[in-house]
Amino acid sequence: PSPTGVADKTALLNKLVVFMQRSADAAFLLDAEGTIIFRNKAAQLMFLTNVNQMNFCSLFSSTRGDCWDSLARNLQAGDPSSHDVTVIDEKDGSALGFRVSLVKLSPEMMGDEDTNNDVFACAYVTPAHDHENASSSSRRGPLGKVDSMDRCIHKITEDVSDHYEGHMKDVVEACGDPMFSVFEDGTIGTANGYGAHMFGYSQEELSEMNISSICPVVRDIQKIAQCMNGSAMKHHEQKTTALHKSGRSFNVDMCLSLNNSFAGSEEPVYFAHFKDLSTFEDHETELEHKDNLCQAMCNASFDPMFSIDQTGTILVVNDAACAMFGYSREEFINKNISMICNEKDSQSHDKYMERYLRTGKRRVIGIKRPLVARRKDGSEFHIELGVSEVNLPDGKKVFCGYVRDRTQERLDKQMIRRRDAVIKDEFFTPKKEDVRGAMKRNLERATQ
Repeated sequence: PSPTGVADKTALLNKLVVFMQRSADAAFLLDAEGTIIFRNKAAQLMFLTNVNQMNFCSLFSSTRGDCWDSLARNLQAGDPSSHDVTVIDEKDGSALGFRVSLVKLSPEMMGDEDTNNDVFACAYVTPAHDHENASSSSRRGPLGKVDSMDRCIHKITEDVSDHYEGHMKDVVEACGDPMFSVFEDGTIGTANGYGAHMFGYSQEELSEMNISSICPVVRDIQKIAQCMNGSAMKHHEQKTTALHKSGRSFNVDMCLSLNNSFAGSEEPVYFAHFKDLSTFEDHETELEHKDNLCQAMCNASFDPMFSIDQTGTILVVNDAACAMFGYSREEFINKNISMICNEKDSQSHDKYMERYLRTGKRRVIGIKRPLVARRKDGSEFHIELGVSEVNLPDGKKVFCGYVRDRTQERLDKQMIRRRDAVIKDEFFTPKKEDVRGAMKRNLERATQ
């Protein structure tokens, strides 16, 4: 039997077993060969020996070994039969009369015809004197026990069938995403409120539609079902286009899953889940816009700027940094910041980061510090580095570094020092020619 069929029979048989356990009379479940596969408590008290896996007819002295074949051949589903049998008491040899009532179970509870170990029939055994003492006007008649049991079987089947639709509706309604139950021909069985809101229909309108009306790709549901039944895969997922009641189309993520858990279903039932991707697409567009705005603001800075995470991985870099160090943005992103450090700092940078995260002691953050950096071509130059710390909501940290090239500044300072030295030498250190001239002039004035 199919997995769905197994689930259906299991639910029915479980209810039948509960009904039998409540009975004060001995009750048995038999397979197609007449082997006992279940007995209730009353049967255990009536036949104290372990009779499981025994042939039912072997319990009675007045029956032949092949009696089950004739019994089974004459049994009809829903048509109970009654037989008088005898059991010989081993202690005193007296004969004890019993009435056996048999009924063949309905097809909903039986397995394949070729399967011998599935439930086939139900039997009730009662003492014969119970029937002899019964009034002829009794409502139950001679087959009252089995009639009651047969009515129970049909009632259980009806209850499970009625419960099936309500149970499936409850499951669909409980889902927080748009969800539908769909039959193999594409007919929508149940739609929840989220599904009705997504597609603009009422739940009543959707229950009368084919799912291909709102999601054209699912018109091939039978092909999808064949694919799912022919493999271990129990769900099919794909991105596709759906149609709103207004005619507007929008992108969705659809997941179609095969359901095997509902008893009472006579055909495969599928659950269709939908996610409106337009919301995610709008969100992604908004994030992209914010990223572009952030990048544009970074690029507007004349100073090179980097943003790194706790591991030193570069997250953001602006155009000025690319121009200063000779790398492209693609070469920078997701690389370690040590790629622009000189040889000494490159080897120690990760240790510096780890020490700060462990101790919280600042040595660079919030302080402008002169360092030596390295360009892509390997040349080194002097920079001034300023680092700020950003604490994210998840507890992680991001560090923003601003770099200023000090090469020109150092050259300017050198030129100033040289100029100052020249000026000082000209005004405060007289030249030899000037000294001789002053002495000659003084001598001439003295001889006049």
